[in-house]
Amino acid sequence: MQAEEHALETLEAVATERRQPGLMAEARDARSALAERRFNVAVMGQFKRGKSTLINALVSRDLLPADVAPITSAITIVEHGEREHATVRYADGREEGIRLDEVRLFVSEEENPGNRKGVRAARVELPSPLLATGIRLVDTPGVGSVFAANSEVTRAFVSRIDVAVIVLGSDPPISGEELALVRAAAPGAGRTCFVPNKTDLVAPETRAKAEAFTRRVLGEALGYDPGPLPHTSALTALRGEAEPGVEALRKSLIELAAGSGAALARASAARAVRHVASHLLRQLDLEQAALTAPLEELDRRLEEYRIAMRDVDDLAIAALARAKAALSYDRQGREEAQSEFMASARAGLHARLASGLSDGRGASRRLLRARARDLAIAQTRSLVEEWHTRTWTEVARLRDRWLARAGEEANRLVDRVAAAASTAFGVAVPRFDPEALAIETKPPALEFFEEVLFLDPASIVVPLTDRLLPGSAVARRAASRATRLAEAWLDRNLGAVEERLVEWLDALARQLDGAMRARLDTVRQEVLDAIEVGRHRRQEGEEAIRFGLDEIARQRKLVLDASALDPPS
Repeated sequence: MQAEEHALETLEAVATERRQPGLMAEARDARSALAERRFNVAVMGQFKRGKSTLINALVSRDLLPADVAPITSAITIVEHGEREHATVRYADGREEGIRLDEVRLFVSEEENPGNRKGVRAARVELPSPLLATGIRLVDTPGVGSVFAANSEVTRAFVSRIDVAVIVLGSDPPISGEELALVRAAAPGAGRTCFVPNKTDLVAPETRAKAEAFTRRVLGEALGYDPGPLPHTSALTALRGEAEPGVEALRKSLIELAAGSGAALARASAARAVRHVASHLLRQLDLEQAALTAPLEELDRRLEEYRIAMRDVDDLAIAALARAKAALSYDRQGREEAQSEFMASARAGLHARLASGLSDGRGASRRLLRARARDLAIAQTRSLVEEWHTRTWTEVARLRDRWLARAGEEANRLVDRVAAAASTAFGVAVPRFDPEALAIETKPPALEFFEEVLFLDPASIVVPLTDRLLPGSAVARRAASRATRLAEAWLDRNLGAVEERLVEWLDALARQLDGAMRARLDTVRQEVLDAIEVGRHRRQEGEEAIRFGLDEIARQRKLVLDASALDPPS
């Protein structure tokens, strides 16, 4: 028996004794993966980079929900199986078999907002030559970095990433938050590769420039050349069309599995051992503290801890208010900037529309009017996209300021929890980082409807009078009408951009609230649960205390021996 397998078996037994179904399941799952030489290939990246679509393309199945709301804090694992099957594992250890087409009901924000169903992970099994090599494709949660997610489940899985496939874009190329993801993922993963996706949407020259820029930035961040950057269009491959980039990625993963699969599977098992062992040791420390402290002292500590937690709740409200204040923006300044943009746009709008119609003097009157409307739409779309780019550049600045302030506020609270837990029970509490909500990269759907009266006389009079005018006059009148339309459309659609900005900031504030509260609730409940176990044993008498301490000593030795693994060769 391999050392990792023996260690996982031991840890599963200890977790079973301690009635920890989540840790039991993790150890059992890792042991099964080791026996089958499976390792985790986590597909990571910003929302809307096409992560789920890329996984679907690699297994040639429209399997995971893509281009929907961001997935929840539940991870999705796609692995080999003799038959198509899916399972949902809940945070309390329960498992439920589901159909493949029901996966989205548990992992999409749309169907499971805020992971209210308490899903720990969804596992999909299906026959696949790629997956038969031992590769387990993992769709990582969150809209930004998985390492900053507001989920304990996500944090637990971070240490289980053996190969990181980081999906990037080509237009725009690598962003600041993607670079942060690279810096966080690369040191912990056994292997890292980078995949620019959606390259079918950009011109070849843009793609080449984006690759050069991305390669230079990655090289500076990593300290070494990032290696091949297979340009992919996952959507093209999923449609069954030839796609060299996806095929190159699939081939490289198969070669990796053939050459290093066994070593990666052992490394994955070793990571699982360290993760499960650390959680068990922390629980043992807490229970021992509950058993060794005098009962009156323990009650006093518990009460102090609960009081400290009530203080934290009160402080969280104030911290949230301060963090929200950091999200505020100069509404009047935005309105003034938008008015200036509109004035500048209007100044050249008519001239551009008239110029666009100047080469159509020989066209029919009807075609001139239709062309004027099309030009007005094109000009409006271009101007709205320009304003949207300006807006979300400002949003990125606001978001970065928020992250700094929210991280500062949140960790001030976590430090209070850590201090209370340390003072009362001598345990450490990990720090917390809020998640970066993804920036909207595309403007909202634009509206180009004309507000006209029923039986508008202009709809009859204009075509009739156009017949009596020379082509140049018809073009001028069409340009004037198109200018008025474009100005109305521009005003309406710029307003939609601002509405999206406000909605995004509101979502950011809600996310902060949920993340902070979830983190604090998880930490304090973990402490209280472990202490209560010891307290109940105290109430059973001295013999129960001695038995409990002996059990803790025995279990601690088992856990420490299991976690003392040599690195896999």
